[in-house]
Amino acid sequence: MNIKKAMPVLLLAASVLAAPFAMAQGSGQTTRPMTEPAGAAPPPAPQSSPYMQVQQWKKGDRLPTEFRDRQYVIDDYKQYNLPAPRKGTRWVGVGAEYYLVAPNGVIQQVGSGS
Repeated sequence: MNIKKAMPVLLLAASVLAAPFAMAQGSGQTTRPMTEPAGAAPPPAPQSSPYMQVQQWKKGDRLPTEFRDRQYVIDDYKQYNLPAPRKGTRWVGVGAEYYLVAPNGVIQQVGSGS
């Protein structure tokens, strides 16, 4: 293949391959829709997640599984002025409340802590 014929083909291929990368970088400017004022705050996120809703449970209720996960368990109950958990139970902190929970998720006691 002749170099005179290969050069235009290579340049065309390079420009086709490079175009998506150039467009992906953008100009760095963000624009708002014309209907929204410049100083307006973004709309609030929908509250569909159980983690965003503050709910309180009482003795005898079943604490949802997602709140019995390890991240909610209180190991150092003395630091929170809570009594020692009975055998087979554990303290779980959700929001500002503390719940003594049995392995099946039933709340045995509600504590306010410190």
